[in-house]
Amino acid sequence: MASTLVQRSAYFGESREPFMLYVAGQKILVILSPQDALRVFKDTTSFAFDPFIDRLYRGTANVSNEAHSVLWRTPQDGFKSLHPNPKSHVLVHTGNALLHKQLLDPTRLQQLTEKVLNLVDESLRWDTFFKSSVISSSADTKVVSLHCWCRDVLLEAQSQAFFGGYLNEVEPQMTLILDEWDFNSWMMTFQYPSFMARAAIKPRDQLIEALTRYLKAPPEKRSGGVPFISELLDEELNAGLSVEDSARILLIILWGLNANGPMTLFWLIAHLLQRPELATAVREEIAPAMQAFHFPASGREESLTEITKQQLVDGCPLLNSAFNEVVRVTSTGCTIREVATPVGFGGKDLSPGTKVLIPQRPMLLAKQAFGPDALDVDLSRFSKNRALERHSYYRPFGGGVTLCSGRVLGRREILAFVALALWRYEMRPLKVGQEALGVHGKPFPRVDEKKPSVGIAKQIEGDDMIVRIAKRQYK
Repeated sequence: MASTLVQRSAYFGESREPFMLYVAGQKILVILSPQDALRVFKDTTSFAFDPFIDRLYRGTANVSNEAHSVLWRTPQDGFKSLHPNPKSHVLVHTGNALLHKQLLDPTRLQQLTEKVLNLVDESLRWDTFFKSSVISSSADTKVVSLHCWCRDVLLEAQSQAFFGGYLNEVEPQMTLILDEWDFNSWMMTFQYPSFMARAAIKPRDQLIEALTRYLKAPPEKRSGGVPFISELLDEELNAGLSVEDSARILLIILWGLNANGPMTLFWLIAHLLQRPELATAVREEIAPAMQAFHFPASGREESLTEITKQQLVDGCPLLNSAFNEVVRVTSTGCTIREVATPVGFGGKDLSPGTKVLIPQRPMLLAKQAFGPDALDVDLSRFSKNRALERHSYYRPFGGGVTLCSGRVLGRREILAFVALALWRYEMRPLKVGQEALGVHGKPFPRVDEKKPSVGIAKQIEGDDMIVRIAKRQYK
């Protein structure tokens, strides 16, 4: 779908007029301009997101009929929130508000960032690599799957930070199951019949079972996580949800939190290692920050969180440019709305029930915004023109009620990983025909544009980058 829409834009001379699709009797308005997208984001009365949330909870998470009625019960019909609810939100919305508070409140975000980055730091030490990341090793060399390395470090860090250590006790294979679910969840998005979607249903049900057991445990066992988890459970139980249905809701939230970070990191490291001169330039750029972290001056010790916020995010334009460019060229997600009231749009009269699709890729690859080489990967693009990050065509994190609330934490954890890895290790990708410790290289991974994503694309199944890692002398 994404590649087809990009081709359509090129064929019609970069026309950005909205157009209508008719698929199996369903009308779908496709929007390709940032101005039209902004109108949809702002008009929450005419263009609703709730029907999509409803399909996620009912179709993907498979909540019970009883839970469905509780989720959408209004205060007028008896819903009472445990938290201030001046706008008379339903349970679905008060739960989302609790998540936004966790991810955007400065104090809570600071505490969460410290937990996540400390776990990333610990996992990137030579003697603490995850066994599931390492294909082969010797005393001074490791050969890793880049996909597994990024997955293991970030998913483990986020899981531990959000839930504490008990979730891994309940399900020691949590990271692998999450990865399996993430790779196959598109089958649920496409509403495959159950006999064709077993590759998605199996990990989904394993995750729901693990989350149910976790939520049923005494609060003292669930200690060490963030306040959001307990607050959400209390809110849902108070409203009348069962623990199992609460686990199903939490699955959708967990999926959204974890889907994009590991893949963004994967593509960023893959593109940096493919360009050794640029990787060296980034290493030089991060040197002051990494020196301050690894060799702090007397009396001036700084946490990795502060160094990441103040130096990596704010003081490393090339590193951030590489991040922004990778997000630009690998985003294949779509924003979805449904027409709730009759409305005119682009010369068309839209009736209730019409779907509105805002694909990211045609705008992120638009030549009128990013130049004639917009289809190419230029990791320094955003450092050469820093205004691009604020360009109306650059909206990879969504907008309106679907603006990604985890974007700040996501950038911090990814930049911290890249900086620590580049500083501590010499990393070389093994290409076709190359070998190390009995492991053979692979071609550069390809973006899978055929399967839907919640943001950043996966690589085509079976693709990966094999990386040879050795300790670096950085003193």
